[in-house]
Amino acid sequence: MKRISICALLLLLLVPTRAQERIYVATDRQAYLSGEEVFCSLFCVDENGRRSDFSAVAYAELVSADGTATEAKIGLFNGRGAGSFRIPASTPTGKYRLMAYTSRSGASPESSRILSVYNPFSTDRVKDGVSLVSESRWKPVFAPEVSNGVQLSLPARLQQGRTVNLVVDGTRQPAQLAISVYHEDGLEEADGVSLSSFLNGKAARGENRPAEYEGEILYATVEGEGTAAFLSTAGDPSLVYLGRSDENGHIRFYTGNIYGDRELVCEVLAGEGKSGYIQIGSPFTHPEAGSLPPLVLSPAQRNALVSRKAALLSGNMSLDTLVRFLPKREDLLLEGFTPLRYHLDDYNRFPTVREVCTEIARELLFSRIQDRWVMRMVVQDGNEERNYLQDNILVMMDGVVLTDHGMLADFDAMLLDDIYLYRQAIALGGLSFNGVVNFVTKKNYVTSLLFPDNVRVLDYKGVSYPVAYPGGVVNPEKDLRQLLYWHPALEVKAGASLYIPITLPAYEGRFRAVAEGWLEDGTPVRAEFCFEVQ
Repeated sequence: MKRISICALLLLLLVPTRAQERIYVATDRQAYLSGEEVFCSLFCVDENGRRSDFSAVAYAELVSADGTATEAKIGLFNGRGAGSFRIPASTPTGKYRLMAYTSRSGASPESSRILSVYNPFSTDRVKDGVSLVSESRWKPVFAPEVSNGVQLSLPARLQQGRTVNLVVDGTRQPAQLAISVYHEDGLEEADGVSLSSFLNGKAARGENRPAEYEGEILYATVEGEGTAAFLSTAGDPSLVYLGRSDENGHIRFYTGNIYGDRELVCEVLAGEGKSGYIQIGSPFTHPEAGSLPPLVLSPAQRNALVSRKAALLSGNMSLDTLVRFLPKREDLLLEGFTPLRYHLDDYNRFPTVREVCTEIARELLFSRIQDRWVMRMVVQDGNEERNYLQDNILVMMDGVVLTDHGMLADFDAMLLDDIYLYRQAIALGGLSFNGVVNFVTKKNYVTSLLFPDNVRVLDYKGVSYPVAYPGGVVNPEKDLRQLLYWHPALEVKAGASLYIPITLPAYEGRFRAVAEGWLEDGTPVRAEFCFEVQ
């Protein structure tokens, strides 16, 4: 009996414990129009409130009583994440929960943020989610948390169009902060999860999915035959994954996070005479919103909504041109390798890829083997004394794996820009290759190829790029910005002061600066400061 008890104890020690994670969501504001961009900052913490480095990706859903309005994936690094998403223009007016979770944590109202969404372009409203009040009975409700652990300072009255410094100081330890400065137009209603209530809440039970240590794990099913598949991202950077089926017949691709909206090319590696195609599943759980207070609508909000609508339609804040991209987790297949590059505009042009290889990139050779075109590469031995042909190479176009080299043989070489040759051996998902070649076209022509039935080209919504908005404006003469500054991951040294330049808009109003985050020891900190622009 004693031996059995000891064995049972050893088994318990060997079983990995399930990480307890929760995510606190900070956003640039609390009230939005349908069609506006939401900037968010995620703090992923463990059961002790310290930053968790367990998961590498989080999933966020904007949820109401009508269901999920939109979704986003946010990359995590050492417990911190940042990204953005756009509220669809068709989103009905009402209150929503922004719920974030990982593969190991569930979506919970206790770890959500309540946002107010107004749709000035439609009369659609969330079911039973709007309360109408008269102008005389309405007043904005905003009861901020008590500031602690960090201080914000700025002159209380400022002149339009000036650039001033917002001073952040008072932290006794190194801190990670999300900071926002925005127009307080009276639409906000402060309710939902605060830092204090978040820490007192409990983690929700997550689904029994594998931990996503390095990035999102894509789950796919195969229609037809096939137990393995290549997944490639078209364009730059080149990301290639090899997935194999698990005990449930699903193929898993262990990615390092695929950023942005991409086209994926998925090829099932089927047996001779068999074929199948792949379907990628969704990682989102579509949680229920739970109890939400109604959104209060009143004629008194008319002027604020008109101003916000004008700012949205002015296009004065373009995500592509005004934001600053922050460092992100990289997963590059050929990182660290130096390629041999052929820029084809430097040579006489030839009509087909096969002729280009014969006349220019002579390290490559097309051969007919069992009635199929096979591309081979001239490689050197370890002492660089002898050349020999090697047919075990990874062939790509625009970063997409092509196992059928015949698709390349007669491809129009006038559409090519470059050929990159890597003559080093690489490993990929349990397979090894003695070299890599990537044919880069002028406009990602690879997705227009006529692929066989075992290949699918899929539109894919990847992880949101981490971005900060430093406050730039396209047209200073028509400066209608409602958001003046946003940074999701500022680091403040212990006892140091941080000076953030804020460019004030060309209109009068009341503005609010908010900082919230965590100290190094897991203590949450928060500060607010209001000022007038005249």
